[in-house]
Amino acid sequence: MKALLCSLMLLWLAVSAPAAHAAAPRERLELQVVEVAGGRAYLSPGVGRGVRLGSHVDVGRQRYRIVASTRKYVVIEVGARALTRGQRAVAWVTPEEVKSFATRPQPKSLHAYEGKWRAPALPADGQSPRFVPLGVVGDGRRSRAAIVLDHSRTMPLSGPGEAIARTRLRALLHAQLSRSFSFDADAVVELWRADDLDLRRGAASRPLLNVRQLELGYRGETLQAAIGRLRYAATTLGMLDGARASASLGEHWGIAAFGGTLPDPLDSSPETDTSRFGGELFWHGEVSRSPARASLTAQGSRFDGRLDERRLTAIGEVYPKFGRLGARAEVSMFDRENPWNADPTELTALGGDASFRTGALRFGLQLETRRPERSYYLAAALPPGYFCVPGTVSGSAAREGCLGGDRRSMALLTAAWDSEYWTIDGGGSAVTTSVAAAEQASAFVNLRRRDLFGLLRFDAGASVSSGSLLESAALNVSVGAAFWQDRLDASVYYRPNVLRYRANSEQLLEHGTGARLWWAVFDDFDSSLSADLLTGPDVDVLFVQAALAWRPRF
Repeated sequence: MKALLCSLMLLWLAVSAPAAHAAAPRERLELQVVEVAGGRAYLSPGVGRGVRLGSHVDVGRQRYRIVASTRKYVVIEVGARALTRGQRAVAWVTPEEVKSFATRPQPKSLHAYEGKWRAPALPADGQSPRFVPLGVVGDGRRSRAAIVLDHSRTMPLSGPGEAIARTRLRALLHAQLSRSFSFDADAVVELWRADDLDLRRGAASRPLLNVRQLELGYRGETLQAAIGRLRYAATTLGMLDGARASASLGEHWGIAAFGGTLPDPLDSSPETDTSRFGGELFWHGEVSRSPARASLTAQGSRFDGRLDERRLTAIGEVYPKFGRLGARAEVSMFDRENPWNADPTELTALGGDASFRTGALRFGLQLETRRPERSYYLAAALPPGYFCVPGTVSGSAAREGCLGGDRRSMALLTAAWDSEYWTIDGGGSAVTTSVAAAEQASAFVNLRRRDLFGLLRFDAGASVSSGSLLESAALNVSVGAAFWQDRLDASVYYRPNVLRYRANSEQLLEHGTGARLWWAVFDDFDSSLSADLLTGPDVDVLFVQAALAWRPRF
């Protein structure tokens, strides 16, 4: 019986052992002891195929269990036994099957995923940010300056005319003296040269020095003030030799007052014959969740010892998501016996404008009607009848006065389409004047192609105009290019123009050609040069202009 059991066991081993070996063949992995410390030995070459925690390593006739492994070492527990560096060790491991791309199933074709994914939605497509007017571009520097030198020369090439040249040096400075105080200056030195300059009219309007601003300002949290030659006395008023102070009345309202003398309208020199004073109420906030602002300015002036100008001016603008809406109105009061035959109270200006943008399309509309600006102050500086239509005063055939009621009305419509490489814009305008025969209508269309051949831009356009004095039709073709990362820009153009004076039925053909060059020599220094040649039966003339601009940083 005992012999029978032994025979069956030997038979089972003979049958099962080859099967197990075939299913999982073992490999000999040779190791070497590289370090012994803390009752452990470290063997290399580290992790091999089939090395697992709990497996055994034979060192000589002793067997040890693997307790850890890294990419470089196999760690065994040796206890009190002594092993030395360099001893050889053997581990019998069962290698694992390594999967490769060759054994993986073939991936599905990309066509199998067609229609499975929704079209991507860009985040900007679902957003409608509100338009916020940036106003004057800010500058993070405490102080800034600009010095501009330009020279222009007009040279008649036919006829009896003499050449005339002008050289200007303009300096602008904004200095932040402290956190609250600042100083602004803007002055121009201008020199005219011509052989017949003394015979030309307008000498009073060609001063050597013209100071446009010389202003010391203070800006606090609720109070602001300025004194000196102010560039703007109020939102709707220009230069003033005097002072202005404003204060905030809460979060949205503010009030201002101003007063001083007016510079000479021709050469801007100081004078004391006239003064201006007034106040302004302004507001900023939101209308239908759109940024908006408005102001109401009341101003008066005195000239030659009597009250002169009396005006109320209101403006408002709102910036909805689609663009901008604006309106302006002005009411003026005059003496009952005024030389312009104006009503004691007149609506002297009324206008509105709107701009829309939807996708790549832009539209603009502007409407305005206004009467000429009239005051005793301007009448003393300008020729008689300059701002009105003269007419014979009843009872005196020798003296002429103003008819009154003269008004100019204007309408302007523009449209444009923008794409990555193309821009097409066009528009039309019409101007009419009551009492006087002075009308003008014009239309234009322009096309621009950018990145032509990766370098050039191409412009083409046409315009027509018809007025009380002149009719014209013109084409324009221009080619330009930018180089050196837009630091150098050059362009040339050609413009033929057919025109006809209303007083003469003969048509005239003029040819205009020109070139432009702009170069940013340094980050704070740039230069420009342009030349225009106009030839035709009327006159041939060459106009050249060059400019240098330096904007130092400090």
